[in-house]
Amino acid sequence: MKKISWIILCILVSSTLRAQKKNTQAKVKPLKVDEKGKAVAAINVGLSATGVFYEALERDTVTIKYTTSVKPALQGTLDYFLSNKVTIGFFFSVQSFRIDISHWEFDSTNHRSVDDLQAKLRRSYIGGKLLYHFKNTEKIDIYSGIRVGVLFWNKKLPSTDPNFVTSLNNEFLMINRPSIGIVPIGIRVKFAPQIAANLELNACAPHIFSFGVSYTLK
Repeated sequence: MKKISWIILCILVSSTLRAQKKNTQAKVKPLKVDEKGKAVAAINVGLSATGVFYEALERDTVTIKYTTSVKPALQGTLDYFLSNKVTIGFFFSVQSFRIDISHWEFDSTNHRSVDDLQAKLRRSYIGGKLLYHFKNTEKIDIYSGIRVGVLFWNKKLPSTDPNFVTSLNNEFLMINRPSIGIVPIGIRVKFAPQIAANLELNACAPHIFSFGVSYTLK
C-alpha cells in the first residue's frame, strides 16, 4: 500500500512540475506587437546573380584581355505598416562593377584599341514593394511579398568610340528595364523594440540574398 501511495505521489509531483513548466513557457512566449502606422528603415548588403556572373567573367585572347571586380549590392528601404499584416515600401539599390582592361581591340581594320585602363559600371534599381507579415512578435517578424521597379545602368568608359561601346555592350549585357521580383521569405530578428537584424531572399534583382540592420521609426 505504501508503495502504491509513493507511486501516486510521484505521479502527482511529476504532473505538477510539468504543468508549472508549461505555465512558465506560456508566460515567456513572445507577444504580438502593434506596429500599425509605424515605419521601418533598413540598410542591407546583398549578393546578386548578375554580380556573381560578372565576377567570374574574364578574357585572355589576342584581341581582348580583361578581369572583373564586383562590389556587393547596397540597398536602402523604408516600409510603412498599413496594418499589422501589410506594409508598403520604397527601396533603392546600387551595385558597382569594374572591368580592368589590359588590352581591348575594338577596330581590327584600323588596329584601334585601349590598353591598361578601367571601365566602371553601376547598376541601380529603384522601386516599391508590398509585403505580407505572417508572424510579427516582439522577437521576430517573418514576411513575403513582391517588388516592382526599374533597373538602369550608368557607365564610365575609357573610350567613347562607338565601336568600343558596341564591343563592350556585346560582352556585358546591360539593359535598362522594368523588373518584378518575388520575396519568398524575409526575417527581421529584433534585439530591441526599435533595432533588428534583417535577412531576406529575393527571386530577382537587385539581389538573391541580403542582410542588414533596421530601425523602427515611432
